[in-house]
Amino acid sequence: MTTKQKKGFEDSYVVEGKMALPYTYFAGSVGSKFITTIRDEKKIMGVKCPTCNVVYLPPRQVCDKDFTDIRDNWVDVGTSGMVTNFTVVRYDDKHLPRKAPFVLALIKLDGADTPFMHILEECKLEDVKIGMKVDAVFAKETTNTILDIDHFKPAAEKASVHERNAGRVKWVADNEPAVQGKKGGKPDMSKPVIIAAALTGAATMRNQNPSVPYTPAEFATEAYKCWKAGAAMVHVHAREDNGMPTHDHDRIRATYNAIKDKCPELIVNLSSAVGMGKTAEQRISQIIAVKPDMASLNTNTMNFSIVDRKTGKIFIEYVFENTFTMLQEFGKAMEENGVKPEIECYDMGGLDNTLLIAKQGFFSEPMNFNFVWGVAGGQAFRTDAFVAMMNAIPANANFTTCGVGTDQFPCIMQSCLLGGHMRVGLEDNIKMPNGELAKGSYEQVEVAVNIADCLGRPIATTDEARAIMGLRKK
Repeated sequence: MTTKQKKGFEDSYVVEGKMALPYTYFAGSVGSKFITTIRDEKKIMGVKCPTCNVVYLPPRQVCDKDFTDIRDNWVDVGTSGMVTNFTVVRYDDKHLPRKAPFVLALIKLDGADTPFMHILEECKLEDVKIGMKVDAVFAKETTNTILDIDHFKPAAEKASVHERNAGRVKWVADNEPAVQGKKGGKPDMSKPVIIAAALTGAATMRNQNPSVPYTPAEFATEAYKCWKAGAAMVHVHAREDNGMPTHDHDRIRATYNAIKDKCPELIVNLSSAVGMGKTAEQRISQIIAVKPDMASLNTNTMNFSIVDRKTGKIFIEYVFENTFTMLQEFGKAMEENGVKPEIECYDMGGLDNTLLIAKQGFFSEPMNFNFVWGVAGGQAFRTDAFVAMMNAIPANANFTTCGVGTDQFPCIMQSCLLGGHMRVGLEDNIKMPNGELAKGSYEQVEVAVNIADCLGRPIATTDEARAIMGLRKK
């Protein structure tokens, strides 16, 4: 530009060139603690708002949502996370931390709700993807900057449940006679744990969690994801396209067949409860018509309600009818049609009802019990109550457990620890342990697999699950 080219700037002149503007950025007390903790402890810390529970990284003094002062509410956010976005820097500059080309990625660590930008290395540029798992690599020599996290790298791929199962010795039942005293003793942690996923229930709707399946194709897709994650069985309440539970034989059969077509080896457990207002005939006739691998068998008449857990306000209530005659007739019909009952016990009374009816001798061994916790009308999860129920079942019977809402994860962990099995899924709980909505029942299956891994128990294959539960080959 010259003064002649720009009217009105005749008294101005242009100096072409570059000007250095050195500066020092003051991180403040929050930023300083963030950096020094990385440097000295190799830990990445965020701050959590006690009002809205958002965890911020990088840390800040005030919550963006409600302006709560959060500067002292530090939490460890871990060193692993996921790429939420990225760019490839393709030019060189002396102020950049790497020579071009290199990747700058937005990374959301597992314990944080907000992402932060950092360098991604140890992979080809073309292999970088949104959603890839990454781990932090700390600098060998300190810099007193954010570069004390030298970079992030792709996380090592963990072998899938099926890959691990292929490499281990398969479980085989021993022929020792069952001894009642074993129930109160040391559990057999070498016995594979069966993970089941309850995909919908009769009440969970998409306005609560958009991942709830309704159509046969959606059930099949979700069931397959659960199997890939480690589930040997899925529990199914079929739905109409609008999400309403159904006793229609054709719809239930279509849902069952869609799952079997997608994943033939998966065990499918249909519900004999179906939903509110169904007659005894509607509940059992669809089991006889479809003849699934297993079906739920409820054990006592009880209140079954939706109640506000904080205030006690009742929203919906009805009496869930399961008379002695229904327990008897449903059980007999299942056994006669090659369907193994999964005996649902919402309290000790239901278990005692079953043992009383079982004296008739029509239940095939082993009997399979499911302890259900947290239903408004049933019992809340208590560790001592769990042990009492476990010790009350026949010595050669199996037990699994499921819990509604926040009861879910504590109860399945106790079951796994005591040698039992685990059920998760959107029927029982729509959220993950951190309070976020589950992306599907398969995400909760992954949690159950992690619990089993921590306790040293192998994950049951579908063949092992059939052998453990005494299922007939279909």
